Amino acid sequence: MKTVNLLGVIAISALTFFSNSATAQKSENIMEMGTITVNIGVGAGRSGYAYNGYNGAGLGYGTGFGTKVAIERGMWELGPGVLTLGLEAGASFSKAGSYKSNIIVVAARSAYHFGWNVTNLDTYAGVSAGPGFRSSDYYAGNNVYATKHDVTVAPGFFVGGSYFFSPNIGVNVEAGYDITVIQGGLVFKLN
Repeated sequence: MKTVNLLGVIAISALTFFSNSATAQKSENIMEMGTITVNIGVGAGRSGYAYNGYNGAGLGYGTGFGTKVAIERGMWELGPGVLTLGLEAGASFSKAGSYKSNIIVVAARSAYHFGWNVTNLDTYAGVSAGPGFRSSDYYAGNNVYATKHDVTVAPGFFVGGSYFFSPNIGVNVEAGYDITVIQGGLVFKLN
């Protein structure tokens, strides 16, 4: 019986200590109005930009390498979060058999960063759109290899999260149907 009472006193004391500590510490959202972040990542590239034969049907082959850099600025407070505007640029490369495809994309992007009030954590979801400069090499049949170049619209959507291990540097993961399908890298808070 005394052990149960002692455990109860310890549990109540611990809860009181941690709840007072939690309210004493200021939790702040990473992304606020005026905040600028830059993330740089590498991962699996998006193969959906590729051609299929001469008709340019847009079917992709394989999943290759992709890289992306994005810069965003907090523009408007919306509820518990912040809406950002920014730019992203990157490239996606894929290859399957004799088929090779690559694209370089420069796009506008916007994301909603939800304010969880969890120290050092930033989570977000967003969209992007811009021109993609595409090049594909493929076997067209009858011992003919073809190369095709064009400019296409490159829309995307993504979700991501960043964890800051210092006030201005953290790690970042982003996934979706964008320049990359999934990527990991670093994030920098400029102000």
